[in-house]
Amino acid sequence: MTDGQWLVSARTERTLAGLDRRIEAAVASADVGLRTMAVTLARRGGKRLRPALLLLSAEFGAFRAEPLLDAAAALEMFHLASLYHDDVMDRAPTRRHGPSVNALWGEPAAVVAGTFLVSQATRLLAGLPDACGRAAAGAMVRLCSGQLLETESAFDTGLTEGAHLDILRRKTATLFELPCRLGALLAEVPEEQAEALARYGAELGLAFQLADDALDLRGSAASMGKQPLNDLREGVYTLPVLRLLGRDERLRTLLAEIEPDPAQVAGRVLASGVVEEVLEEAGTLARDARDRLGVLPGNAARDSLALLASYAVARAA
Repeated sequence: MTDGQWLVSARTERTLAGLDRRIEAAVASADVGLRTMAVTLARRGGKRLRPALLLLSAEFGAFRAEPLLDAAAALEMFHLASLYHDDVMDRAPTRRHGPSVNALWGEPAAVVAGTFLVSQATRLLAGLPDACGRAAAGAMVRLCSGQLLETESAFDTGLTEGAHLDILRRKTATLFELPCRLGALLAEVPEEQAEALARYGAELGLAFQLADDALDLRGSAASMGKQPLNDLREGVYTLPVLRLLGRDERLRTLLAEIEPDPAQVAGRVLASGVVEEVLEEAGTLARDARDRLGVLPGNAARDSLALLASYAVARAA
């Protein structure tokens, strides 16, 4: 299964076709340079997972395309802003098969562009019911706390798996759970179904991140659209690395060097078999996410969500 093949809902697909225009309109600014930086990554495409999750969740209630598209655009802009800020924190040179915004215009400009995206996304959400704004605000606080914890934990070989997973729940799973909650809120989905969708999103987000961590260790720039092993270079130790640290003193010695060789570290992790263990756990999370869908009526939206959970892990196999 490749990107997009999991989306079998014609209604969500049709609505998504208007997403780029809505984002372009939202970031319209008298400052040409700021607008150019703000839309750089958006124009390179991407999976559009979060907008799709919002629209699919709304298909279980009263689907109203215009407010849903505003919320979907806001979510994609929040996601893009998090990428801009992530790339500054990691000094990443590439993103989505091209130079990162910080590589093109410098780190201060990239931070400003990311903050601009957040402000314009907030303006879009301001036109929606108050409950949507409260949900988004809470999610952004969790996202920022996760980013801060990750920064504080850089190069920490004593970081526990539990603490690492807590960071992932805040930093990554939050932006998968939020679209499901917003879509359900806007479409007035019954409470039991809305909660199932939110839990699905959280578990899906963790599964996606664990699969991403595997791809970062064994993927290529061509397949990933960004430089692999960047987490290792910046001291962000993912679950496979942390797990092997508990078993392999040689790995601890390698990471203690003044300038560890990321390729050497990755090779040792890949040879150990822990990546396969982590992917098995990602598969369990994906199955748990699919099980949450049992309370929902059968339709193309539910089929899409189930296929997306499978794709989350299959892409790293």
